[in-house]
Amino acid sequence: MNENIIEAVKSATISILQQFGISDIRLSFYQQKENNESDYPVNVTIGFLGKVNGYVIVGLNEVVAEELVSIMTGGFLNTLDDPMARSTILELGNMLSAYIANNMSAELGGEKVEITPPTLVMGSGVYIMMTRYESVDIKFATEKGSIGINISLWRKD
Repeated sequence: MNENIIEAVKSATISILQQFGISDIRLSFYQQKENNESDYPVNVTIGFLGKVNGYVIVGLNEVVAEELVSIMTGGFLNTLDDPMARSTILELGNMLSAYIANNMSAELGGEKVEITPPTLVMGSGVYIMMTRYESVDIKFATEKGSIGINISLWRKD
């Protein structure tokens, strides 16, 4: 997998999280894997189509997800039990996917990168595996908790 694409995803994730007040973001884990998977209880999956294909899974623990919902709704919501809160997490996925697509496009010399609408998968004990292609597992430590990014992207020529 292209290291510039990985950097584009990392940069987009950090930038979006910083916009919501999560400032102490540190890379805590980086590993290449055989497949794209997550075991977080709150996951936003984003698909990419076109010359770049694949998935990015953003995994959040409940504390981080609820904190982001609270920040994004101005404190109006602070639990994931509400359908509007889940919609808010999907909006975070929309923001991330657009930012990631723009960063990837820049890294690919302006090539258009198509995105799919984000999908939310929630639950304890849920195991998500999007593809069996090679992937990169990245974890960030923050003052709010851990955030995981699983990247599995490949170029279609």
